[in-house]
Amino acid sequence: MANQHDRRYKRLFSHPVFVKQLLISFVQEKFVRYLDFDSLQRVNKNFVTEEYKEKESDIIWKIDFKNKPLYIFILIEFQSTVDYSMPLRFLRYITEFYQSFYGKTESGKLPAVFPVLLYNGEARWTVPWSIEDMIEPNIPGKYIPKFHYYRVLENEIPKSSLVKIKNALAAVFYTETSSSEELQDEMDRLIELIRDEDMEVVQEFTRWLNNFLSTMMGEEAREGIVKKIESVMEVKFMLETKWKEYRERLREEGKGEKAREAARKMLDKGFSVDDICEITGLSPIEVEKLKKDKS
Repeated sequence: MANQHDRRYKRLFSHPVFVKQLLISFVQEKFVRYLDFDSLQRVNKNFVTEEYKEKESDIIWKIDFKNKPLYIFILIEFQSTVDYSMPLRFLRYITEFYQSFYGKTESGKLPAVFPVLLYNGEARWTVPWSIEDMIEPNIPGKYIPKFHYYRVLENEIPKSSLVKIKNALAAVFYTETSSSEELQDEMDRLIELIRDEDMEVVQEFTRWLNNFLSTMMGEEAREGIVKKIESVMEVKFMLETKWKEYRERLREEGKGEKAREAARKMLDKGFSVDDICEITGLSPIEVEKLKKDKS
């Protein structure tokens, strides 16, 4: 079960759109608004030890922040119970990540790293969010580490908030915090969350959903939910395609009208039909018709 969750989430957060949605919609830090999401690059490194690979997984992305690189370290916790050693483990992963940079940066300084914990267990998260809270404060505070990590706790996000957010990651969290009965009753609401997403993102969500539902309901019920989403999205895709074709046609018609207007002016100035055709791209028949209309 943990391995399936690991693969599902790794695939999602290997897609830059889901990383962007995580940061914009679920991280309440002002610096996020200044991130250059077009610069997102996946970093092919992992720091979770063998001891904890059954409990968690890490994904790292590089992004530009005010013309300097910033690293987003996402630690996905997929065990159902909380582990009070989390701040210590997180600090270890980050320091090992820093160690991999030591002596390799142009400035001589280590890059900034933003550590994000994503937890979707049922138990309430009562673990300290700072390593400082795990250490006896019986010496001056300046000698005690103050490392913090940011927490995204799915089971503490109200469904009403997810409905307002309206994106694919909100749909993921909505699904994971719903029972199979709730999902079948609330399909319209789930579809509404992803209605405005690009088809590629919808397809990624549908793939994730199909895999997720296989662990919690029978094949017939699962197929009913997935097919309903796919049918709605097929209509969306058809409408998007038709709208794209319509816009292209309008654009071409606009180009044609500009060419005809230019041809009319050239006729007024005495240009030959051949010259007008060569310059505007219009056919001799079109130019002759314009010439006839003017006479």
